Amino acid sequence: MVLDVIVCIALIASVLMQSGKGSGLSDAFGGGGGGAFFGKGNDVDTLMAKVTIGLGTAFGIITLALAKING
Repeated sequence: MVLDVIVCIALIASVLMQSGKGSGLSDAFGGGGGGAFFGKGNDVDTLMAKVTIGLGTAFGIITLALAKING
């Protein structure tokens, strides 16, 4: 469970460290397009996006494993 909390905190930090991809309500619901993953960002944005995806995947797997063990 400690590992799950650590990954969760790291995931929150990685989301907060990313730069904004756009503004407006349409961007919040996917209207802004997928330019962030297809060459519109710099290297740090691309790295942070990959780290966030990795941490999100790890968080999901660890959480499912904990649910399976405890249930």
